[in-house]
Amino acid sequence: MRRTSREVLTTEHITSLEQVKNSTKEHPLLLLLIKTDHCGVCDSVMAKLEDLLPIYPQVQGMYIRMEEAPDLSGEYLVFTAPTLLLFVEGKEVFRQSRFILMGDVGKQLQGWSEALNP
Repeated sequence: MRRTSREVLTTEHITSLEQVKNSTKEHPLLLLLIKTDHCGVCDSVMAKLEDLLPIYPQVQGMYIRMEEAPDLSGEYLVFTAPTLLLFVEGKEVFRQSRFILMGDVGKQLQGWSEALNP
């Protein structure tokens, strides 16, 4: 059964730039999806992340809507959705925008998970 963004199980919804900054400090591996309302591609990426993230329990998944935190765009130079940002120990190490290749995302999650948890 396909889940919708309203039935999210593994990604936490955050609503401010401050929460993003705090979360990058709290979680050694954080994958942030930046999405917009009424974006079918964003919803599709979200559903795929819901299938992928349980494989990597070390990775904290979060999402934020650009409409909720307009200052996010300037802080992280994100001007399109969807955008995925992977933070490792507070530093951005991977980014994909618009065309999200889940194979690449999976490789990054696996590599960083193994590097931090040998």
